[in-house]
Amino acid sequence: MLINITKMEIGKEYKITFQFSDSVTKTIDFSKYIGKDKLSSALADSNYFAKVQLYEYGRGIFWPNGYDFCPDYLREI
Repeated sequence: MLINITKMEIGKEYKITFQFSDSVTKTIDFSKYIGKDKLSSALADSNYFAKVQLYEYGRGIFWPNGYDFCPDYLREI
């Protein structure tokens, strides 16, 4: 089954709440991913973190620098 993100809400302290196409809702803390590599270091700035966007058809999230996550991974973590 193909999983898409149907809704996304940015919270405080590097958290994002997702609604998935299979009706599952999850809040994910992205702080554990920040600073692991050059791309993710930019997300430490909360204003930059808030620039997250959904790919077309909810097939993932991304930031302007190209750092991204697919919905399948987000749904499973």
